[in-house]
Amino acid sequence: MQRISPDRASLEIAHRALHTDARLDEMLEHPTLKIILEAVARRHMQRRVRIDVKKLQANDRDN
Repeated sequence: MQRISPDRASLEIAHRALHTDARLDEMLEHPTLKIILEAVARRHMQRRVRIDVKKLQANDRDN
């Protein structure tokens, strides 16, 4: 099963969430840091999909 590669925006948000001094491009060049960065970015992508803006605007909550 092939993993979905995260987009640049998700990578940048994940980079900010990791609170590191290394630049994003440096992290993507390092194999170990790239795996960590992509994992955090994928988690962000999953959370981003769950938010339904229309429901928030309509104040329609199911819980």
